[in-house]
Amino acid sequence: MAYMIVSGAKGPNGETLALNAHGNGSIVVGNAEFATAGMWWSLIYDLSTEHFAMVNAGSLESGTPSVLSLAQGDPQSLLLSPLAGGLAEINTWDVAPGGPALAVRPTFSTSFNLNVEGSGPYSVGNPVIAYDGWGGGQPNEVWTFVQLGADDYPWNVAFVPECAPGLCLTANPEAEGSALTIEPPGEPDSHYAPSQLWSATYVIDGITPLGPVFVNAETIQAVTASAKQPLITKDLGSLDGTCAWLTGAGPDSGTTMIRALDAQDLYWNVAGGGPYNAGNAVVLWPFQGGAANEQWYASIVPGDVTLRPRMFRMPMRRPTV
Repeated sequence: MAYMIVSGAKGPNGETLALNAHGNGSIVVGNAEFATAGMWWSLIYDLSTEHFAMVNAGSLESGTPSVLSLAQGDPQSLLLSPLAGGLAEINTWDVAPGGPALAVRPTFSTSFNLNVEGSGPYSVGNPVIAYDGWGGGQPNEVWTFVQLGADDYPWNVAFVPECAPGLCLTANPEAEGSALTIEPPGEPDSHYAPSQLWSATYVIDGITPLGPVFVNAETIQAVTASAKQPLITKDLGSLDGTCAWLTGAGPDSGTTMIRALDAQDLYWNVAGGGPYNAGNAVVLWPFQGGAANEQWYASIVPGDVTLRPRMFRMPMRRPTV
């Protein structure tokens, strides 16, 4: 999903203000009624920090995909840093309830909050900073995430089970709703096919965080499952808590474990007790103590940019802040 990130602060004439990466490099608020690519953000999920980064669509137009970041040595200042430099605690973020909307906080320190600078009045071009302090949910420190559409920056991940390192999590594009299985890489030279790539995105509905969701690059559907059932995929138009996941480091070096948000004792698990062969289903199963069939190697796989930002004017869904 792509988003406009709307401030609780209003302009002098009641204008809706949104987070904007200005063409001159500054991070300010812009008039949401006349949205540009600088106000279009894609939320990609980082398994390392377990938070999300905000890719700015304006940076895609310039040819250098970049994310909202704290400045080195001056964490109050915000800038765009190239995504090619990697994700870390200074350019990944989390959200938390902030009274009438959400507080947006960097992984670096939860005492900082995304903040329209000053005490008002606020106007287009007002700087946005990471303020060290919390005023209890003042209009200039809370935000609403307004979905702009399904286009997203393709932050693709391939999932390889520790129990079968030559195979990877695969969707079947010929049978919608069928079980996900582990299969050999589907392209020459051990490259992954689109059915084996999963876009790691973070989903927020207004002021309700759903969390990390994994969307198949071929079917454009999200992973979902119920207890002790195979993982399948479902349409993005029907996302719910069963599509959201929690991630964390596995007990073995370099591995990740993925568990259900709405039932945290249930994990992605290659079915059976081994051997684990191509065609084995992947199920949502109670924790087995860190067995090899519930630990995964997650590798970022660069993908083509599918987001095509442009100048546009759109009707706003007015935030309730």
